[in-house]
Amino acid sequence: MRNRWLSPIAVVVLAAVIVLGAVFDPSGLAAPYTWTGADLLPVAGIWQVAALVVYVPLLLIGVGVLAWVVARGHAPLRTALLVWGAVVWSAMAAKLVMSLVMACGDVVYLAWSTGFTGVKAAVFGLPVLAATWLAQLLRRRPARPPSGSEPAPSAESSAGPAAASQAPVPSWPGWVAAVVAVVLGALVGGVWWGGSPVGYAIGDSPLAPAPEAGPLGCLAAVTLLGVTTWALNRWLAATTSSRAVVAGVSALGAAATLGLVEVAIGLPGDLAGGDMFWAPAIMLRLAPALSFGALLALATAALVALLPARRTAPRPARDGVALSGSTRMGALVAAAALAVPLLQPGTITTAPPRTKGLTLSADRRVVDADGNEVLLRGVNVNQLEDYFQKFPDKAVTRPLTEADFAGMERMGFNVIRLAVSWSALEPQPGRYDPAYLARISWAVETAAKHGLRTVIDMHQDAWGKGVDAAPGTTCANGSPMHGWDGAPTWADRFDGAPRCEFTGRDISPAVARAFTNFYQDRDGIQTRLVAAWGMLAERFANEPMVAGYDLLNEPGFGEAPPITSGVLLGRFYDRAIKAIRAGEKHGFPHLIFFEPSVLWSGVGFEVSVPRDFTDDRLLVFAPHLYNESITIDQGTGLTITSIERGFDLASRAAAYYGAGLWSGEWGWFGDPASAPISRYADQEDRHRIGGAFWVWKQSCGDAHAQAQARTGGNLMIEDCATGKDLPPPPEYVAVLSRPYPRSAPGRLTSLTSDRSSLTAQGEGHGCGLDVWFPGSARPVVGGTGVTGVAARRTPGGWRITGCTRGAYTLTAHR
Repeated sequence: MRNRWLSPIAVVVLAAVIVLGAVFDPSGLAAPYTWTGADLLPVAGIWQVAALVVYVPLLLIGVGVLAWVVARGHAPLRTALLVWGAVVWSAMAAKLVMSLVMACGDVVYLAWSTGFTGVKAAVFGLPVLAATWLAQLLRRRPARPPSGSEPAPSAESSAGPAAASQAPVPSWPGWVAAVVAVVLGALVGGVWWGGSPVGYAIGDSPLAPAPEAGPLGCLAAVTLLGVTTWALNRWLAATTSSRAVVAGVSALGAAATLGLVEVAIGLPGDLAGGDMFWAPAIMLRLAPALSFGALLALATAALVALLPARRTAPRPARDGVALSGSTRMGALVAAAALAVPLLQPGTITTAPPRTKGLTLSADRRVVDADGNEVLLRGVNVNQLEDYFQKFPDKAVTRPLTEADFAGMERMGFNVIRLAVSWSALEPQPGRYDPAYLARISWAVETAAKHGLRTVIDMHQDAWGKGVDAAPGTTCANGSPMHGWDGAPTWADRFDGAPRCEFTGRDISPAVARAFTNFYQDRDGIQTRLVAAWGMLAERFANEPMVAGYDLLNEPGFGEAPPITSGVLLGRFYDRAIKAIRAGEKHGFPHLIFFEPSVLWSGVGFEVSVPRDFTDDRLLVFAPHLYNESITIDQGTGLTITSIERGFDLASRAAAYYGAGLWSGEWGWFGDPASAPISRYADQEDRHRIGGAFWVWKQSCGDAHAQAQARTGGNLMIEDCATGKDLPPPPEYVAVLSRPYPRSAPGRLTSLTSDRSSLTAQGEGHGCGLDVWFPGSARPVVGGTGVTGVAARRTPGGWRITGCTRGAYTLTAHR
């Protein structure tokens, strides 16, 4: 007897969960559906309503149909588990279709990303699981005893539903499902684990079904997949007559089981970091597993549905060995699948081009034109930014003068990250401000006079000035926003979304809608920024002291991450890079610095852009390493991602892209006396990378300053009452001006330093050794493999130079 009420209950409960999630989580990061409150009309493109007209209907229809199919079940718990599996798979399938509508192409990446939807679906599907299970328990009735007027019951019916559920079931669907799981696990498992956009965050698992795990690891993984698929199929098969659904849910459950095993194996390492990264690591391991499970579910269900039913009794083989038709079919499937080329993520082997400026080595280190490794260490400069004026009586920035660059030189810096604003650069569409361009050029030239390279950063915070809420604005969730910086107001496309902060400025409906419109190039607004990058690149095409271009500061994640913050952000990056290279046609190529979305700054990791978002090879991955500083977790008193883990995650992500690594922003630790800045410096040395401290000089009128008595978090402090400079925090100065190799022949292999000593080891031949050492006293220099050592006095310290041959060690101390 079909439980006709099972499907409606599942759909109604799921619909209620979707509505409640949309109401209480306008960010959509945890809810199954994002409702920002933006206007639905006019519809600029199907992407604008894709979640409502594609994702939600497909999810509800999928769950309704699959629940109706399994509604013949006699085992309440197993039937409810099948419905729960239907929720998870339907959510991922619906999300994939919606993703393809919003961003046609990048199918594999979008399939990966559905794993995060699967993790959420497993959680918001729990009420559906509970409701369908309880409803079945409440509606169960004992079998009626036969009356004299009724025909005699059959042996099966007299035993009742329980006995019927124990009727023999064919074994071939389980074997077919197991074979498909093993074959696909061996063939494409490496793509879903080692090659996934979150593989960097969890490292290589010994149980990953991929060649990278080694023969034993791969064998263990695919064996677990096959056995679990077969066992689940046998356990669930008696629940319903739909063998295809059982096979699909069994495969999904097997992949989830493998993900849970990986969680257990990785847990000791996750716990060893002294933080709470083990919590997001569970999601980061389960997401690829569930997306892979969705693929397995589709493949196994389709194959079982297409194959004709087989007899349960095996046919005797001619040689006397029992060999069933299903076994022969499984062998044929395995043979056919093994003929498919092995699908594994490719490695990037193209060498970066040589340039007159900075480039990358084959092993992704930043090097100069002579092949010397270069550590770019310096500070952010925001004094050319076009900020919203929150405090009418105070200037939003402080003047940028040559004295600033002289001060940076005295601290030993060799780079600045120069923040520029699109709103000031292009105040009207297609019209660039010549005065602002002149200020940028002056800053680059003046920095170069003091030995400072420049990374030109297209800066934005929470989209731009236009997010400022109108007076009297009320917010159901969060508080009214004030303006920030970035996009010109002519590029604003908020579509009526509330200008309200939800736990932070970047989690705002207006900001999310603005970025979604930007990524979709609505009204050509993205095209305008792409053109602006081409113009800037042409202007600095022959400038070797421009280290490169940071394409967009902390880009917003939009309304549908990672579709918007992954695929579509990557497409913008690719367009901007092509425009930059076109602008450099009469010069030479510069480094491209690209960032993950602002979520990395907030939580310490992110599903970033696709690995193949561009074919350009002069790439530097430039996340902002604010761990234990301004990440969201610090407001709770917990540390999810520590400083040490943050560096490891960033390093693995850079390797995933085949890119260099640079920390575009860091700092803002609060009280300098208790700031863990020395731990940060130790990791910077251990990983032998550079970065830019935030920030050199902040005005009391900057919205970041929050109208305090003095600016905090930056290096050069301003007294807000008098406008005078105060001494910079000595704790920051000691770490930021510590000794380091500005350049080193070949490659550095080890680096340790503190305020008064340095030990650097490397391998290489040449005379490009250039070490900064602070202080007035001449440093005592020693080492091996270094010749022609000289120390000359420079503003604020000393420059130690020399030549190396082969392996070398340089030491310096006061």
